[in-house]
Amino acid sequence: WLKFEVPEVAPAMTDWALKSNGGKVLMTTSLDERYPPENMLDGHEQSYWISTGLYPQEVLVELGQKATLRSVKITGTNLKGVRLEGCSEDTPVNFKVIGDSALPDAKGKIATNDVKAKTDVDIKYLKVIITSGWFDFASVHKISVS
Repeated sequence: WLKFEVPEVAPAMTDWALKSNGGKVLMTTSLDERYPPENMLDGHEQSYWISTGLYPQEVLVELGQKATLRSVKITGTNLKGVRLEGCSEDTPVNFKVIGDSALPDAKGKIATNDVKAKTDVDIKYLKVIITSGWFDFASVHKISVS
């Protein structure tokens, strides 16, 4: 009989930022009740959070559990500069810069960008800082971690 070796497939990474996996938005620097912050973690691109002007804008996310972060995918509009900060402590107090990126101009269309961490880092809290935008307002439709 023939014997075949089946390669092991790595399990898919769990996105601990998703609301369904315990992720929560703890704070944003602007609020429009029509577009609540939790929309960023529902996994759907149709719903979103929108800034209400001026940069920088910050989003603080508590992951469903401590996880090793390699990159963050951010789906949104008018995002130009993004910095990632992480905290591995039990309370979100001491953050360290873990990545930053200059994003291309998508001309107001929804775009997904992968912001890489400088090194793999274990975090419980993620701060996404929109340092600049291509327009006065920016929207974030989805934040996912891997």
